[in-house]
This record gives sequence, C-alpha cells and structure tokens, in this order.
Amino acid sequence: MKKYAYVVMVFVGFFIIGCEKATDHVESGDTLILQGKLDDAIVEYKRAIEIDADEAEVYYKLGEVYLKKGMLEEAVKEFRKAVEIRPDYVDAHKKLAETFEEIGVPLDELTICKNAIEGNPKDVDARLRLGVIYLKLKKMEPAFEQFNTVLEIVPYNPEAHFLLGVAYQDFNLLEKAIPSYEKAIELKPNHEKAHYNLGIAYIAIGEHDKALEQLLEANTLEPDNKDTYCNLGLVYYLKGMSDDALQFFNNALEIDPDMAEAHYFLGVLYASKNMYTEAIAANKKVIASNPDYVNAHFNLGTLYHKQERFEEAIAEYSKTISLDPGFADAYFNKGQALISLGKKTEAHDEYEKYRMVKNTARGSTSLLEFDSKLLGTLEQFEYNMEQIKEKIEKREQERTALPEIVQ
Repeated sequence: MKKYAYVVMVFVGFFIIGCEKATDHVESGDTLILQGKLDDAIVEYKRAIEIDADEAEVYYKLGEVYLKKGMLEEAVKEFRKAVEIRPDYVDAHKKLAETFEEIGVPLDELTICKNAIEGNPKDVDARLRLGVIYLKLKKMEPAFEQFNTVLEIVPYNPEAHFLLGVAYQDFNLLEKAIPSYEKAIELKPNHEKAHYNLGIAYIAIGEHDKALEQLLEANTLEPDNKDTYCNLGLVYYLKGMSDDALQFFNNALEIDPDMAEAHYFLGVLYASKNMYTEAIAANKKVIASNPDYVNAHFNLGTLYHKQERFEEAIAEYSKTISLDPGFADAYFNKGQALISLGKKTEAHDEYEKYRMVKNTARGSTSLLEFDSKLLGTLEQFEYNMEQIKEKIEKREQERTALPEIVQ
C-alpha cells in the first residue's frame, strides 16, 4: 500500500506542476513580503522565473527582496537581468544605480578592473582596487586572493599588506591583522592609516600602551583627525587617565560638535564618575545626532534607572529593544524597572524574553554597566584610490582604442 500511495502522490505532483502559473507564484511572493517572510518570497519569485524566465518585473521584485536583506551583490544581478530583458525599465535602472551607490562601487568600476587585469595580469593597481571592491561587497575570499596575488608580484607593496590587515580585521582575525599592519608600517613608516588601524586593533586586544603609541603616531602624521582624537580619548579612559580622555573627546567635538561617538564616550566617562546629570546630557546629544544609536538608548535607560526615574528608564529600554531585539540585558533591566513600579506580571514577561535571547544575544557587559564601542572598524574605513582608478581607466581606454592609420 505504501508503494502505491507513493506512486499516486508522484502523479498528483506532476499534474499540479503542469498547471502552475508564474503569476500565482508572483502573487504569493507579494503576499509573503507583506507578511515579512522574505526568504519564502525569494523561493516563490524564483519558482515564477523557472516557469517564465522573460518577465522583467519578477527579477525586479527579487532584486528588491535581496536589497531588503542586505544582499547587495545578489540584488545587482537581478536588477541587471530586469534591464537586459527591458532596456527601458526605468525603475530597474534606478535601483541598479542606487544599489551600486550603497555598495560604494561605481557602476562600471568592477568591470573596468577585471578588464584591466585580463589585459595585464600583473596590473598591481587594478588588483588592489578590485580587492577593495570585494571588501565593500563583503566577499572576503576574492579580496584575499587579489591582495595575495599582488604580494606574489611585488612582495614589498605596503598597500597590499595594509589592505590584508583591513580584511583580517573585518573578520576579527586580529592576530593576523596586526602583523600585516606592522609590515605595512615597516615598508612605509608614514602610513597614517596603518598606524591608526593598528591602534584600533591593539585596543581590541587590551594592549592599551601599544594602542596609545600607534594612535599618537597617527595623530602626528595627520593632525586634527576627529576619529584619532576620539580613540585617543578612549585609550586614556581605559588607562584610567580621565583628564586626558576628556581633553581628547573635547578635541574631537571642537572639530565636529555633533560627533555621536565622542558624546557617547563622554557619557561613559561621566557615568563612571557618578556624574549622572552630565552623562544623561551626553547621551541625549548622541541620540540627537543619531536616533538609532542603540547603546546610547540603553545607557540612558540605566542612568534613569539609577536615579529611580523608572518610567523614563522603561521607555529607553523599550527603544533599545525595538532597535536591537537581541539586546538581552535591555529585557532584564526593563523587568527590574517594572518590578520597582509594582508591575510584576509585565516584569515576568520581560524576564522570559531575557531568558530566551540570553544565549544568543550580545547584551551589555552586565546589569547597569556601561559598555564601550570601538570606533574605526572597516565600516568606518574608506581608502582613497582615485589615482589608481584613473590609471586603470586610462589603461583601459588605451587598450580598447583603435590603432592610428600609418601613412
């Protein structure tokens, strides 16, 4: 009986597939998007494409889903396919350009670099730029491949060692990032960005004296950089030298009065000294500059909590959770504040949420403590390769130009 039942199921399956329409899957995908089920929507749109591969709008919809999920390279592929099918598809052209802008890569730059390398596999400039593009696309393996290939061609290229360090640091492989930055500095002692990133790496592993040395050198090479000032302030704070820390945070704010990170660290410093009024003011300035700064909302909640301003604390914990549902300690602290207001049932709900997310959430360091956020990760990193880009484009133009007529 099981065998026959299986055979019947197979035939029924074939019958259903034969009657499928692409539009049914598109409509299903549209509904799933409204329900927030993006992965399921992707499956439906792909099924529609399997049935009818010539509908530009389906590729466009699929690209939009990838865009929402932050899968930018996949989004580019779908928008490009939509444009190939319908060259007059204005919305697809617009989304394609917007996606490349979000990636930070000009529309044709990837192609230009690849063509340059195809024409000359030893084109170091093109390989460095291509590696940077892959870093922005979060495609680390091809980025590593380009930088290592450069070092095979020119073993003592400081930019390749530096960019390898950036790639390692983005993977939090600091034990590999640090030697790469050190090699870049050995080859080019005035490499300000290498000194700066090396300082950030040393902060991350708790080597504060080494971090201070590198950041001071970066500040000498490029004075009055607000990020360098802010991280110098952080190092001095971590070393217990509050007066020096305060000076450097204020130096950063003189350059940029709205710098969220500097106000944030000021808030941490003031809180450590029990200067709650000043700490609250600093965190409010953070939020005014960046309303979605999660740690500032959490810290503001803990400050209100310490002052027994429980309603205001709960509001900030709730905002923290809305911005980051995995922030475990925000649930716990909210429960504590609710207990203080006599709302035991609501508090129990928050404790249950805390229990569920604790094993996977990052949370803060501990209840009512203040955690620090390092500044200067790869997201902050922007490497200026304009001269390299110009050289690549010039070579590409020369390579594709028609030869002159010999008379």
